[in-house]
Amino acid sequence: MFAQRWKLGTTLTVALVLVSAACNSGSTANVQNPPPPPQQGITVAFQSTPPSSVVIGSTASLAAVVNNDSTNSGVDWSCTCSTAATIPGSCGSLSSPHTSSGQAVTYNPPASMVGNEEVVNISAFATADHSENVLTSISVTAFGSSLGGTYVLQAQGFENGSPYQVAASIVLDGNGNVTSGEQTVNLVDLTGVFNSYSGAISPSGSSYFLGPDGRGTLTINPGTGSPVGQETFTLAYLSAAHLLIAASPNPDGPSGVSASGTMDLQTSTGIASLSGGYAFVLGGTDFNGAGPVGIGGILNVDNQPSNPNNISGTGSIADENVFETQYQLIRTSGNVSAPDTLGVVNLALTLNSGLISTPSITLKGYFVDPTHLILIEDDQGGAGAVAGLATAQGSSTGVFTDVSFSGTYVFDLLGVDFSIGVPDTFTAAGVVTSDGAGSLTSGYLDSAFQSLISPTTSTPTAIGGPFSGAYLSYNTIGRLTATTLGFAAPNGSYRPRFNFYLADSGSSALVLGYAPDTGVFPFPFIATGVAYPQSAGPFTVSGNYGVNIAQQNGSEFDGTGQMTVGSSSVAGVLDVGASTGQLFTGTIASPGCSSSTVTGCFAASFSNTTGSAGLQGTNINDSSAFDADIYMIDSNHGFFIENDLLQQGAPQVSLGYLSVVTQLPQNAAKVGAQIHKSRF
Repeated sequence: MFAQRWKLGTTLTVALVLVSAACNSGSTANVQNPPPPPQQGITVAFQSTPPSSVVIGSTASLAAVVNNDSTNSGVDWSCTCSTAATIPGSCGSLSSPHTSSGQAVTYNPPASMVGNEEVVNISAFATADHSENVLTSISVTAFGSSLGGTYVLQAQGFENGSPYQVAASIVLDGNGNVTSGEQTVNLVDLTGVFNSYSGAISPSGSSYFLGPDGRGTLTINPGTGSPVGQETFTLAYLSAAHLLIAASPNPDGPSGVSASGTMDLQTSTGIASLSGGYAFVLGGTDFNGAGPVGIGGILNVDNQPSNPNNISGTGSIADENVFETQYQLIRTSGNVSAPDTLGVVNLALTLNSGLISTPSITLKGYFVDPTHLILIEDDQGGAGAVAGLATAQGSSTGVFTDVSFSGTYVFDLLGVDFSIGVPDTFTAAGVVTSDGAGSLTSGYLDSAFQSLISPTTSTPTAIGGPFSGAYLSYNTIGRLTATTLGFAAPNGSYRPRFNFYLADSGSSALVLGYAPDTGVFPFPFIATGVAYPQSAGPFTVSGNYGVNIAQQNGSEFDGTGQMTVGSSSVAGVLDVGASTGQLFTGTIASPGCSSSTVTGCFAASFSNTTGSAGLQGTNINDSSAFDADIYMIDSNHGFFIENDLLQQGAPQVSLGYLSVVTQLPQNAAKVGAQIHKSRF
């Protein structure tokens, strides 16, 4: 075509010369040949108008056409964004860096990002001449609109081998931003000193992200001068009101942290003050007592006109276990402040006993709803680090009887194992039936110990089996103590004890579990947990579930994730620390624990996908299975606990919680808060 065009141009030039010559009577002195018309330059343009926005988890198609390129070299593509310099992969990716002219390229948004929106610039360059290019900007959005309002979060675990606990009340704007909040954190701070810090959360540098599969992240910036530094949490979405969380390492904050917990939408209606009885449990470390501690009891808030903030010594009882020493039925008194605008109260407790090591404890209480508070120690002097939960007794305050504790309960325990003389993680989960008349029947418990066999030899021991027992109530305040009978471990007798602290009649109970080392029963531990009434069934494990898990095999590695359970198979993904998106598979057998038929219990096996680190520690090349029992509270909630103990050649304990995902983020609608059944 070009050759033909230039041939035509030459013919026209000759004709013009002849005409000119004729007009000048044959003289050619002033005749000039004009240059040929210039060749048109290379241009590039989008074939059609590119999309202006794309939702994370979907894709966008773009095509560009290059004109006047005699070499037909095609199009070079690139994408850039503002966070690329600090977060690799934050801009997403293109299916190819080069296409032919007019050929489409696919843009894939990033799997995650900071906040709820990222503007990505996509450029199309003419390969033959990069000075010719076109640019379009695409707004990538996530599902931050699924979350909005005030949320209360809590997590407990370890930070470089030292206790780590956090509780916070944060306000999310529905667009990926944390607009305000306050928190209390117990940890070894950035200066290397254990510190209990309470303070405001800065909106600057605080954000959250939620993907279409319900996995996300939350970043909290405590602000200038905080000893905590920036904090990061992974999220597993259950609904707009409930999420599971795990604390992850952050180079600008707790660098070696691993902890798991929950995040719940706060219901502000009715949060005016504490009134009546509250069951509570606290677990952690008592520095004065030089060891782990578990505390449980009942707080009676009088709320009388003459003293509206008084915690009475009448009807207020606490039990404290420090290392292997137990103090029971300690009269407790104190006071509590009115909630601030974020639903946070201050509690000062005095345990009236000359025997205990820490008689005074200062706590922060974060209201989830009018009947549930997250508790965390707030002693600036660093007397200890304990955290837990308080649940209102409501109309049942002061009128409990043995019958108040009846039926079948599913419970979990997380704490410290002393069986080898050095504190290590203890986990347990099980089911027990109370007859409402002082007897425990049909009990079954899975627990794990490092196991002291001799002064020089230790062998890991996974203990699972049936038990029975008896319980005794103390007055009418809802405090019961239970002893177990007929429980024999593989390497010796095992007789745990439990204190139950009852919430409102028919609802959950809080549990303080412990076992002294008497020589005859060489499996000591301290742990806290929750017991939930088990539904009547039938029980199933099927559908989409969010999970969180506390794991330990020499170091803590907690995580959150999602899993889909079919008729018998499991496929899931877990975010553990910096190892995000780790795949796992598994199987779930018909009802019945691994070694016995127990109502609502399912035997399970989980395996990492080769090349991932998820449900089995940090060995990314290990895909061998570990065995677990799942105890279902109902068909939507349950606990799961590892019962083989040995994994990857080292003792490992794992305790998890699973809850059905009621709606995916893209289909979410805001719902009222309802405390969900959860380990804490």
